Parts: sequence; structure tokens; C-alpha cells
Amino acid sequence: MTTLPAESNPALHQARVCVVTLAGYRFAVEVRSAREVVVFDDYTVVPLAPAHLLGVANLRGTIMPVVDIRPLFGLTPASADRDVRALVVERDGVQAGLLIDEVLGLEPLEGLVLAEVGDGSVADDMVAGRLEREDGAITLLDLGAVLAAMGGDIGVQGEARPG
Repeated sequence: MTTLPAESNPALHQARVCVVTLAGYRFAVEVRSAREVVVFDDYTVVPLAPAHLLGVANLRGTIMPVVDIRPLFGLTPASADRDVRALVVERDGVQAGLLIDEVLGLEPLEGLVLAEVGDGSVADDMVAGRLEREDGAITLLDLGAVLAAMGGDIGVQGEARPG
């Protein structure tokens, strides 16, 4: 019988993340929450919506919020283009399209350093940890916290109905 060391977790070493860029920074989302990458060529702007909610889009009959999380991390908001690339994520029954610049690929979830208490900024609550890589760290998002930070502002989803 072989016994693994207590700190070794085989499931962690098999887990993967989807690595994307936002304003030149690398972020990652666990693959189990990432659904697909899409380009929305059209979305509907929601009047009086908060700045991070660009609008809502129809993805194969599901209406979902299209959000820009850059401001939550102190980054410059994305320019309002009609063709936006988004990483569709789902967590705890909430689905949203997160604006991204580029998909870099999939990476194993190893070398994870758990998030430590930082300077108390809002972003601290939305970071699960950092993936240490030779070419620099990748910020692992706590997707539940990111979606919760947007609260009811992104609670728009459901089946599209013929008009």
C-alpha cells in the first residue's frame, strides 16, 4: 500500500485553469467554471446599468450579462466595441460573459500559492491565489467572489422569448 504525503492532492494536480489576458495582465479561471469563449457581435446596452455591465447578449437562447471586470481590479475599462470577446463562466447557477482580451490557453493548477490578506482592496476578496510560473505569476480568480461582487447587477439571465 502506497501512502501519499498529506500535502499532496492528486485532484489538484489534475485540475486545470483557462488563462486569459485583461489589459496586459494574466488571469485564470478554473476550467470547471469556464464554459466557452465567444465573440458577441451584438449586445443590448442596459440603461442606467453600472459601468461594469456592458449589456446583455443572447447566446443560443440564453440571455446573459456581458461584464467588464477590469475596473474591479483597478484596470482601465475596455472600450465599448460591438464585437467583444468573452469567456462564458458559470458558478452557483449564475452565468456571465466576462470580457477578455485574449485566451492564452490551459494550464495545470500546480504551483498554486493561496491568496494572502493584501492591502484590503476590493480585489483581495476576488483572488483565490497565484499560479507561480517562470515567466511570472498568473492571478487565479475566485469566480464566486467576482460574481458576488457584481451582486444583483448581473442577475439577468434566462431563456430568450420570441418577440
